[in-house]
Amino acid sequence: MPEEKKETANLKGPEKAAILLSLLPEEATVSIFKHLKEHEIEKLIKQIIATPPPQKEIAKQILEEAFESLKEIAPVKIAPDKLKKILEQALPPDKLEKLLAETLTVEEGKAIFRELEKMDPKFVANIIQNEHPQVIALILSQLKPVKAAEIIQYLPKRLGVTNVQEEVIKRIASIEKISSDMLKMVANTLEEELLTIGAGKEETLSGVDIAAEIVNVLPKELGQEILEEIRKENPSLADTIEEKMFKFEDIVKLDNRAIIEILKVVDKNDLLIALKGAPQEIMDKFLSNMSKRAAQMFLEDMEILGPVKKSEVENARKKIIATIKSLIEKGVIEYGAGEEMI
Repeated sequence: MPEEKKETANLKGPEKAAILLSLLPEEATVSIFKHLKEHEIEKLIKQIIATPPPQKEIAKQILEEAFESLKEIAPVKIAPDKLKKILEQALPPDKLEKLLAETLTVEEGKAIFRELEKMDPKFVANIIQNEHPQVIALILSQLKPVKAAEIIQYLPKRLGVTNVQEEVIKRIASIEKISSDMLKMVANTLEEELLTIGAGKEETLSGVDIAAEIVNVLPKELGQEILEEIRKENPSLADTIEEKMFKFEDIVKLDNRAIIEILKVVDKNDLLIALKGAPQEIMDKFLSNMSKRAAQMFLEDMEILGPVKKSEVENARKKIIATIKSLIEKGVIEYGAGEEMI
């Protein structure tokens, strides 16, 4: 009776090593043994003897895992020829091509944008300022919001009749998916030596979330100016971005002074309901800014409150967020960069 299929996730390291060695050419195994200590060789031999011949699918998975581990040590394009030949024999051509393409492009693509993160924002702005706003939006959507906000501030406000900053934020907010081909094209516009990104995949993005985070960390006046320009053309998009600019989870980013100001004006019952099921760090944020007695009473009231409907919690959180946004707009509390670049 054939052995029941065993997933590689259930295999231990020595078992995987034994299977891998059994799949390698004899000369490759000899070469590996030369670099092992005596007790390691003894352990492997025992494991090889005890391990039954792997099913074809398991063998493929082991080879793929070995290849994935190897790419972390050295770039795939200089991977040992022997291992590449083994993979050519073990995997169908289309699967091997996909594996190699993804290994090369995904990791190198990430490295490209990591390099952009390190560059001076003014320098990056100078490189991309003459590109189409859609291209600029795609580039900035791949960067951290703080970095993207820094770069936007160095972009020209207007080119002809186009408000570049407003147009870029608007286009970022409209992004849902970016194909690898599009990202490759964008990368090639930056520099000839930029490598390709993501083979044959699409990355699902929340462009509105990215746009909101970028506007959040822009200086307040510039952020409001950009939103007002967007609102003239697309009021619903401006409202959506604004709604995303502060989420309930973002409370943890506020300083203690801000929490104290919120506690002064927020409805206590709304806060009790809003904190039901909230992450402990958000709960602690409020409790740590109350007096010991007030915090104790708050926890007692929450216990008495009992179970609350999810819809009630969401409505209460919306009220808390509205209160916080009002305080931010009035300048009572700060959220985001808040400082102009000079």
